[in-house]
Parts: sequence; C-alpha cells; structure tokens
Amino acid sequence: MCAQLLKKSLIKRILVVSMSNIGDVVLSLPVIDILRQDFPEAQIDVVVGQKAVSLFADSPHLGIKVYHKRAPLSEKYAWFLDLYRSGYDVVVDLRHTLLGWLLRPKYATPVVVKRSFQGHMKDKHLDRLRQVYAYDAPASRACAIQTGKEDERFFDSQVQPALQGKDFVVIAPGAADVAKRWYPQGFAAVADHLSETHRVVFVGDAQDAVLIEGIQKMMNSSAVSLAGKIDLRQLAFILKKSSWVLCHDSGVMHLACYVDVPVLVLWGPTDLARYAPWNKRSMVVRRNEKCGRCANPKSNVSHNCMSLIEMEDVLNAIKQK
Repeated sequence: MCAQLLKKSLIKRILVVSMSNIGDVVLSLPVIDILRQDFPEAQIDVVVGQKAVSLFADSPHLGIKVYHKRAPLSEKYAWFLDLYRSGYDVVVDLRHTLLGWLLRPKYATPVVVKRSFQGHMKDKHLDRLRQVYAYDAPASRACAIQTGKEDERFFDSQVQPALQGKDFVVIAPGAADVAKRWYPQGFAAVADHLSETHRVVFVGDAQDAVLIEGIQKMMNSSAVSLAGKIDLRQLAFILKKSSWVLCHDSGVMHLACYVDVPVLVLWGPTDLARYAPWNKRSMVVRRNEKCGRCANPKSNVSHNCMSLIEMEDVLNAIKQK
C-alpha cells in the first residue's frame, strides 16, 4: 500500500471508518466533506453505528455500512466479506482498527499510530486523514448530511405552524452522561425568558421526552417539543432554521456546529480542549473551579460542576447572543 494518496489518482471507491456515538460521528464529517470535494466521482462508504444511521439517510453520495457491535460472529463475518468484495481503493480508518490492512486497499491510514495528537477531536480526525492524503485545504462547505425537500415539507407542515410567525431558539436539555446536565428548573426559567421574544423548540431523543415534558410543566409559557419525533437529518434541518441553540456537550452541539448555527453551551466535566464547540459563533458557560472532581480528577467524589452554573450566568450569556 502506498503511503500517500494523490488527488490526481484514479479513485473509484473510498471507505471511511467512523464512530458509533452521534457526536463522535459528526466530528468525523469534515473528513468526509474533504473526500467528497476532492474525489467527486468516487463512491464513498461510511462505517457507523446504528445510532448515527439517520444522519446519512437517502444520501445520493454516501453508502452506509452499519456495524452492529453485538451482532453474532457469523453476521460480522458476512459484514466484513461485503466490505472486502467492494474492492476499496482507499480506507480512512478513524477508529484505528485492522480494516485498513485486512481489506487490502491501494491506500490506507496506517494501522500503527506513531504520533499522538493533543488537540480537538475534529482536528485529530483531519490529521488522521492527512496521514494518507495531504489535502490542500478544508472543504468549502458541509455536505455529508444531505437535507432536502422531504425535510423542508416536514418543517413546513409539522413545525412552522407551531412557531406562530416567530423566530425560534432550539433547546436540547439532554445529555447521555447525567454529569453533563444542567438542572431542569433552570431550563424552564430560561425557556420562559426566551419566550418573550422567540418560540422555544425542545429537541432530544425518545429518552429525553420525559425530561422535556417535566420542564414544560414548570414553565409559565408554552413551548414546542420534538423530542423523539424527528430523526437526525430532520434535526439538522431544524437547527439550520433556528436563531441559535442552547445545549450541553452533546451530539446536538456538534451537529449545530457542523451546520454553522450559533450555540450557547453549558459545559460540565468534559475536556474542553478536545470537545469544545467548533464553529466561530459559539459561547461556553462553565463554572468548574469549585468542582471537587475537576479540581482533583483522582478523587472519588462526583462531579458537581453543572450545579455550579447559576441562572445569572446563562442569562448574561444570552444577552451577548
């Protein structure tokens, strides 16, 4: 396998081995965008987990190779044979598996990682791409997620009527890790404050629906909840239509950054240098200086940095939006 892929090379099929969690997959999308931009005639397939499949639903440019971690060995073997028979010219493996060696492509990212990368995860993935392809510049636009007429019709029929002619702000109060979540009463108060000038649209998965229902019951004003009612591609379309997004460190945050929507992020214990919002129109509210676990990572105490964020901190940040 040659060490470096050249832009002028005749490339017909490319495989990108991405992640499982939604946020991690979104962080890998700039890699796909560069390959789409520089190899427009190539068929690009993406390996992802089941959670992220709807990001690429009905994409005319990308094929999805879903990896089921808990599938029987026989199904995993059939899945591998399908990849092998596809005859990939290039494998860009962001997970550092053996696929780049086992599939025998012409070009592949090295299996053995000889250097460490300390920066943002998005840039780490781009650095990984550069190990096999020395691209000239980042992609000119985000195109891995293809929203279209169906998403527009859904928005016009299911969301637009509830907006009552107002601009809207998206609030995503959920997070997979409870330690990353701000308290529901705070979201209710902030949503009431925002409702004076905007409609509030809550988003989240089916598990977040109960949380959001509880927040709505605490509110004095009304809000729209789409929790559990939309897929990831529809979410991307809705985020693009919004004025800005209030969220935690989550997949929603990374998706909003990818479609270049302003975000206000309530930040907890996650490494900010590795996972911070990555568009230029973002703000972070963080108060972890008195968090026992953040101050001493080796301690056994739980993180309490999210509870240290005060309502005034959030409202002051909103004034700057």
